[in-house]
Amino acid sequence: MSHAPHRSPRRRKAAPRNPLDFDTVELRHRHDGWTPQRQVDFIRALAECGCVDSACKRVGISTSAAYALRARTDAQSFRFAWDAALDQAIQRLSDAAFSRAIHGVATPIFYKGEQIGERRRYDEKLTMFLLRYRDPVRYGAWMDTVRAERSPDAATLCLNRMIDQVEADAYAREAGDPLPKPFVRYQPPRFVSEAEQDAIEERAAAAREEAAHRAELRASDEAWERDLAAMGDAGTA
Repeated sequence: MSHAPHRSPRRRKAAPRNPLDFDTVELRHRHDGWTPQRQVDFIRALAECGCVDSACKRVGISTSAAYALRARTDAQSFRFAWDAALDQAIQRLSDAAFSRAIHGVATPIFYKGEQIGERRRYDEKLTMFLLRYRDPVRYGAWMDTVRAERSPDAATLCLNRMIDQVEADAYAREAGDPLPKPFVRYQPPRFVSEAEQDAIEERAAAAREEAAHRAELRASDEAWERDLAAMGDAGTA
């Protein structure tokens, strides 16, 4: 009798931790103390505002009491929830920073004590900071030590060919024909390392010296030809 092969149970992917899913610390239930509901309310408030002082004020607990509860040996779950709440608040802060970088900050304009409009200011330093750390492939600090090597008009030529490709593909789909072969394959700029850049500069310097030497030889040959021509003219005079 055949037996079906035994399959080990697959591990389920762990779901993101919910900061409110923690075991409250068992304390004496006092009206002004850390009741289980107040602990949950504190974690929820901390996730919303990201500030311990503000979260304590919302639930009516002092900051020192919050840190005292966090320091208890039996409050591990509370500490984990605290950290998870701050992580969630940091994400909200990141979203707010992105919003300011994209939409700017409105500053009111007053004239004779009355608001007549507003001016929208954009923080370019904030924008560059976000780009550098959220998109390091394109804007990372490592790019300060390399040099992009690409033809100046390569982007325009590549875009025009891609537009032609889109048009050809669209006509082929409309006619029910097979799609044509790609006209061009997009190639991003190649970044040259510091060692490669030094080698390129050395080759360029050697090429400049060679060009200067050839120019000297050419000038010498031209001068010699002029001297010969002058001697010939003098002999026939």
